[in-house]
Amino acid sequence: MPEESTRNKLLLDEIAVLKKQIELTASLQEQKDRLEEAYQLSQQRFRKIFEQSLVGNKIIDDQLHIVKVNAAFLRIIGYSENEMLGRRITDFSHPDFVAHWKALQDEIWTTDMPSFHFEACLIRKNGEEAWVSIATILIEDNNSKLGYTILEDITKQKREQLKSLALEQEHRQQIAETILNTQEEERRRVAERLHNGLGQVLFAAKLSLGHVAVTMPGNDKTLLYTKKLLSDCIQECRRISHDLTPVLLEEFGLKKTVEDVCGQLSGDVSFECKFKGFTNRAERFLEISVYRIVQELMMNVVKHAKASQASVHISEERTGIQIRVTDNGKGFDELTLNGKGFGLHTIRSTVNLLTGTIKIISAAGKGTTIYITIPKRFDGKVA
Repeated sequence: MPEESTRNKLLLDEIAVLKKQIELTASLQEQKDRLEEAYQLSQQRFRKIFEQSLVGNKIIDDQLHIVKVNAAFLRIIGYSENEMLGRRITDFSHPDFVAHWKALQDEIWTTDMPSFHFEACLIRKNGEEAWVSIATILIEDNNSKLGYTILEDITKQKREQLKSLALEQEHRQQIAETILNTQEEERRRVAERLHNGLGQVLFAAKLSLGHVAVTMPGNDKTLLYTKKLLSDCIQECRRISHDLTPVLLEEFGLKKTVEDVCGQLSGDVSFECKFKGFTNRAERFLEISVYRIVQELMMNVVKHAKASQASVHISEERTGIQIRVTDNGKGFDELTLNGKGFGLHTIRSTVNLLTGTIKIISAAGKGTTIYITIPKRFDGKVA
């Protein structure tokens, strides 16, 4: 019976192996059930946290479409869930933030950047601005990637910050206005002295020479030359007086005055002047400042650029005045210039006083473009 005994042993061994396999399968199934239960509990906790969070939450798919939002975010934005699902957050963004938000979203989906954080302004359904602090990360869900965003409403803090900034800038602009108006008053005083004082004396001297010519014959050439010098002095006196007090600016405004300067300076350099906006007069000190800056920039082109063509573009925007002066001249290396010469030091001082910005793009032999922004009265809204 040894063969039967051997078969029984083999059978018992197979039964033991099967029993172990059944036990292992049962253990694995139990682990799987526990994992599934843990996953479901995790999902439930996530949904509970997501839905009951006091800060705004949203989830987007890889096409940047909103697939889920919570109640806190709906309170921030003022739209219903149905109005938001399937749309992009950029549809609700302030125009000034759309490009930046798109760039960040594209970057997080196409690079290894795991997250991003920044502040942005949204437009509520009622048209009001809502400032939010945003943090976005990528999460895995069923083998797909989703973007999970937390949005904290910081509108109240931002308004206080903007209010403080508005007061600070208003104070700086008041100082700038006082300084610039004082400078203009001094220019006006000097101009009056030139015109009514020195100019009148020179004119009287010229008339007096006319009498000398009658009583002292034989000195015609000398007298004519002297009268010409006096005439040139009178003309130069009038020109300086005019430059010191631009009467045209007072009467007709910035556009007409700059066009007049373009016409006067056009010669070896052909100037093109373009304007946008200016349907109403700007504040006096702002018009004077822009005129002085543009005048100095145009004189620099004439004196130093060795250009044949130049353009002056001035546009009035909601937040300020944009100036762009371009020429096709010899250009320069701004690093070696170091902000000195060519009148740039004076221009920078004026722009800084007005809390503006200046950007210079130039290279030897490639001309120069100068961008200047002068802000208007700060209104506390998004720039």
